[in-house]
Amino acid sequence: MDDRPNFKRNNAEVEDETATYMKKKKLKKFFTELAMDDVGFRLNPKGDLTTMLDNAEMTIETIRKEALKMAEDLENVNNSVECVRNSKLLDDLSDVDKEEIYQFANRIIDRCETVNISVLTTRSDSQQNCLEEINKMIDRIVKTLTEDPDNAKSMCQAYIASCSSSGNELGCKVFETAVLGCTLDDQKCIIKRLKGLLNYIIESKGK
Repeated sequence: MDDRPNFKRNNAEVEDETATYMKKKKLKKFFTELAMDDVGFRLNPKGDLTTMLDNAEMTIETIRKEALKMAEDLENVNNSVECVRNSKLLDDLSDVDKEEIYQFANRIIDRCETVNISVLTTRSDSQQNCLEEINKMIDRIVKTLTEDPDNAKSMCQAYIASCSSSGNELGCKVFETAVLGCTLDDQKCIIKRLKGLLNYIIESKGK
């Protein structure tokens, strides 16, 4: 009688052991790769943080552009309503109809005043001084408008010409120098403001 132990195993046992071995091998590979990825992440934290900040910067720039566009739209609404309130066409209306137009326009202006859009621009002391000088010169146009509309129109056209890169001789050198000292964002706003003011002057004169 053969007393040697039987080392023979059935196929099911072999398959189970093989499957277990393969699972362990796959798990080992998975955790090894995971550890390598984690090391890679920890080796480049600055790159990941910089990417997050880049995304944040792009988002805020998009918000600024949208806010500036909204502020421009709001100003256009105000200018349009002012043109209506000063239109020569009102002279052709009866007192009752004219009053209705005024009330309608005032309601819109009141609604506009409930909207406050503020986009701050970083400026140096020199840029701030130039912007203040520009605002004073534009305010002179507004004050002149009530007394001498033709002169106000000429002043506005001269200031707009000063913003042209072609060096128009009709421009105002003082205004041009002040504009060039402003930030690019302020320069764009100044040009838009002047064009809106010129349209208002033309509409108010009925020309």
